[in-house]
Amino acid sequence: MWRMFCIMLLLSSPLYAEEELAPEPLKAIGSWSMLSQFKDYEKPFWTEQLPRLSEGRIKVNLSAFNDVGLKGSEVLRLMKLGMTDFGTTILSYISEQDPRAEAVDLAGLTMNLAMERRVVESYKPVLERYFEQKQSIKVLAMWPYSAQLLMCNGPIKNLEGLKGKKVRVSMRTTSDLIEAYGAITLSIPFDQVYNKMKDKQLDCLITSALAAHSARFYQVATHIYNLPLGWSMVMLGVNQASWAKIDARDQKIIEAGIKQLADDLWQATETQTTLGLACNTGKNCTLAEQGSMVLVQPASNDEARLAKTVKQVVLKRWAERCGADCVTEWNNSIGKTLNITLQP
Repeated sequence: MWRMFCIMLLLSSPLYAEEELAPEPLKAIGSWSMLSQFKDYEKPFWTEQLPRLSEGRIKVNLSAFNDVGLKGSEVLRLMKLGMTDFGTTILSYISEQDPRAEAVDLAGLTMNLAMERRVVESYKPVLERYFEQKQSIKVLAMWPYSAQLLMCNGPIKNLEGLKGKKVRVSMRTTSDLIEAYGAITLSIPFDQVYNKMKDKQLDCLITSALAAHSARFYQVATHIYNLPLGWSMVMLGVNQASWAKIDARDQKIIEAGIKQLADDLWQATETQTTLGLACNTGKNCTLAEQGSMVLVQPASNDEARLAKTVKQVVLKRWAERCGADCVTEWNNSIGKTLNITLQP
């Protein structure tokens, strides 16, 4: 409780006598402060665009979740308790509470962004019901980070080459996939990965190419396997009680602004993947720093082999975790979109 009290103080806005009649600023928690999504999109939206669009009525105190010492799953709890109004979290962070949260980002399920967006749209009503009924949270938008790719500190040709290697993963579903190839999966905080790779305590990791560049993983990894293994889907929500207190006029402004923010981030995903690959490999990079990693393109049958493993292992394990009702929801949404039927 003391930790939560300290976090609440950090998120709270200061009060001044001369502003007693002014509306209290809304509180929002964004994603990783060091990454492009927060710096180039979330921060300008909350601190510049919303105040401008509302003619100054909407003011927001924004914090990146890592800057206030939060774990990813704690953002959901703070929203539910009303300690923050708006919160941004990666859905996989809360999958231990309910496996439905990872349904739109099962490792290796979608090979391209267009397919992933169809999956998200088909399953969105399920997540909206879950967050509303179980967490008292209104879902406002979902969007991806760029493609999650495998990077290793030695030559790698395909996923079959992971047998016996230690691989850092951030999602349980990714762990299911990588372990199917005989690898040892480890859950290590993002900010510790560089040193673990440098000290050879890790052989490989899975993250987005641009995030890897921002963290300078090109200094400790040598190869990138260019086959998407997931998207690390983000959900932006608002506490329902907080939302009800916002004037209807400003609700419309916020919803329209967030829709545009999400569209911009979906469009940026391909660009950021391309930029990350270019700058990690030192080929056509427009950023100041660049690496010299080797880009490994998948062989012609790699996607088919991955799809087989996904059906035999990843989907089966997720269905077992989620249960019969969950499988029915999935079959009626994502299953129809991808023409896949799961067994409960």
